[in-house]
Amino acid sequence: MAFYTGRTGALFLTSADTSDPTAVSSEQALKLRDWSLETTLELLETTTLDTAVKGFTPGVVSSTGSATVLYYRREGTTSTEPGTQFDQFLNKIMKGTVAGVTEADRIGMILRVGNTAGIGNDIKDDIAFNAYITSASLAVNTGELASVAINFTVDGPFRELVQP
Repeated sequence: MAFYTGRTGALFLTSADTSDPTAVSSEQALKLRDWSLETTLELLETTTLDTAVKGFTPGVVSSTGSATVLYYRREGTTSTEPGTQFDQFLNKIMKGTVAGVTEADRIGMILRVGNTAGIGNDIKDDIAFNAYITSASLAVNTGELASVAINFTVDGPFRELVQP
C-alpha cells in the first residue's frame, strides 16, 4: 500500500486540447506550494406536488481549483533548470493590452497526485484538463516567501483521470 504526501504532488502547464496529455519536466511549475481541485454536481429537483419526499436527477458537473506558486526566477538566462515560472500563469490573466483574456489564454493543466508519471498501461497519478485562470493574487509578507495564488475553472471534460 502506498501513501502520498504533498511532496509527491506537482502541477504542469501544458498545451490546451492535447489528446494525449503527458507531463514533461519543462512544463512543471518550478516552485509549487500547493494545489487543490473541487468537482461539484448540480442536482435538479424532480419533486412534484403529490410527493412527500424530494427527488433529484443529475445536472451539470463543474470543477474549480486553486494553486499557490512561489514567486521565483531562475538564476540568469543560462539556467538549465527546466520548468514553468510563476509569470506563465500570470500572463494568462494579467494583460498589458486592451484585448483582455481570449480563448487563446485557455491552458492545459495536469495535476499530479503521486509520483508515478505512468507509461502505456502503467498506473498514472495524473488529472488532466483544460482550464482558464480566473484569478491571481500576489502576496508579499515579512518573513515569508512571496507567492502567487491562482484560481482556475475547468473548461470541458477531464482529459485524463487518476488510474487505479
